[in-house]
Amino acid sequence: MNPKLHMDAIFWNDRYSVAGHVYGEEPNAFVAEVAPHIPAGPVLCLAEGEGRNAVYLATLGHRVTAVDQSEVGLAKARRLADTHGVEITTVTADLDCYDIAVGAWAGIIATFAHLPPAVRRRIHHDVAAGLMPGGVFILEAYTPAQLAFDTGGPKTS
Repeated sequence: MNPKLHMDAIFWNDRYSVAGHVYGEEPNAFVAEVAPHIPAGPVLCLAEGEGRNAVYLATLGHRVTAVDQSEVGLAKARRLADTHGVEITTVTADLDCYDIAVGAWAGIIATFAHLPPAVRRRIHHDVAAGLMPGGVFILEAYTPAQLAFDTGGPKTS
């Protein structure tokens, strides 16, 4: 199987084209649990999909930018933000080509961002540089052991 297949915008646009939200409208449980540790300031959500985490963080008062390669997912994110009476900024971009602004973010969030190893290394390096002093990176990711469960996403570590 081609690992890029699960990374491209066509795959994610198709996945998010269903009615409702694929992963629900409530924030990821881990993000909700650790959100109080994010200092006041702007937050960047990477591979944000349909926006559940971005919208949640906006309801806490953060100025949130959600980045994803799926314009379908980000359209749903904007509608979800409208439903909750908050604003988020959305950026349609492949993380392989996205530049994280240096020193710009109080928090950077990545939950189950499916990235090839080389892209993942670069992004995580850029995340460290992108944080303001005292900023936090919230990461939830699978280990290679998850591949045995066939629960979705790319089939590479």
